[in-house]
Amino acid sequence: MCSSVRRPLRKLAWQVLRWSLFPVVLIAIGHRVWLEREKLAAFDFSLDYRWILFSGACYLVGMSACAIFWHAAMRDCKASPSALSVATAYFAGHLGKYVPGKGLVVVIRAAVVKGPEVTVGLAAITCFIETLLMMATGSLTSLVILPFLQVPRRPYLVLIAAGLTAIFGLFVSPPVMSRLKKIAMKPFPNVGQDFDFRLRWITLGFGVVMMSVAWLLAGLSLVGLLASMGSFGQVVLQIGIAKAYALLVCVVALATVGGFVSMIPGGLGTREWILVETLGPMIGGSQAIVAAILLRLVWLVAEIAASGVLWIVYSQWKRKAQLPN
Repeated sequence: MCSSVRRPLRKLAWQVLRWSLFPVVLIAIGHRVWLEREKLAAFDFSLDYRWILFSGACYLVGMSACAIFWHAAMRDCKASPSALSVATAYFAGHLGKYVPGKGLVVVIRAAVVKGPEVTVGLAAITCFIETLLMMATGSLTSLVILPFLQVPRRPYLVLIAAGLTAIFGLFVSPPVMSRLKKIAMKPFPNVGQDFDFRLRWITLGFGVVMMSVAWLLAGLSLVGLLASMGSFGQVVLQIGIAKAYALLVCVVALATVGGFVSMIPGGLGTREWILVETLGPMIGGSQAIVAAILLRLVWLVAEIAASGVLWIVYSQWKRKAQLPN
């Protein structure tokens, strides 16, 4: 069979495999909701909105750490985008993850940040690295924390975390990443690949630090969310405050990486299922379901708010920069 025929067949098979996961996840979540239907009907939805705001703020600050690494990666490759354009592009790109495929995130970010200071190709490949490094660091964070926690199916989770850490870590290493430009550039078939790409190991190490901060703050965001529901105290009473926080960092990392690996847009359903299955034994199935849905909503609203504010500020800044002196 010629390559021109095999390529569309491989693409079709991949799409079928990816989308076949979606109904499986929906059935699993639906089954859990059905089991908890009576408790959910009686659930007290009174929330402390101060903790909700705290949760959203922690998430945004954590994502800002990821944007800082993206900026550093572009500067490492001799580009010099403004911090404002990078922040605007980064948060606007988050909204693209809810569209099928992961390419739109890269397209949005590259389109916003491109200019005389940075090419589309360089923006795309450094965005690609940022995403993979975030997943690698999330897997590593889970791998480090899991041995200290008593969670269901821990040996399997440790094995999965170790495998994902190795795979993502290999992909983001500079020698390998320099050979993967074609993958990062797939959304831009008409853009050349002759840009200078030389990410240093020290920059990658800086990225690991920034991503670790992001995951710690993502866990703190979940702390705030559970506190708004009055559920965080239940976890603290069972395992202590230090292990409770470590557990929530690990849970958020596992759920987010799992959602990414599933290739379902935005990890919809997959992330919630993992959160429910891991939080359920601690706070109860009904509260875990509510927490998983609320976390999605809080993060989405935070992304929309940050994107909107940054876009307004960035547009005004660009308009003033284009005015003649």
